[in-house]
Amino acid sequence: MSTYGERPAEPGEVCTCGRPAVKVFTGGRHGDTGYCGLPDGGQKGPCAFCDGPRHESQRCPSYQLRPTGGTR
Repeated sequence: MSTYGERPAEPGEVCTCGRPAVKVFTGGRHGDTGYCGLPDGGQKGPCAFCDGPRHESQRCPSYQLRPTGGTR
């Protein structure tokens, strides 16, 4: 059983929109997820992780809390 929680973000961790994260939600079925504090879904344009269309109601399958190559 997963334990849910949150913690402050560490340098290099990003939100699902590609911005730097300010907090990280821990646990859950998708694992740890960064949050930038802005509930706007990110800027308009392609997804910061897969360069495809934005994922309106779900997290990009290519999302990484700590991207190895950075976001675009």
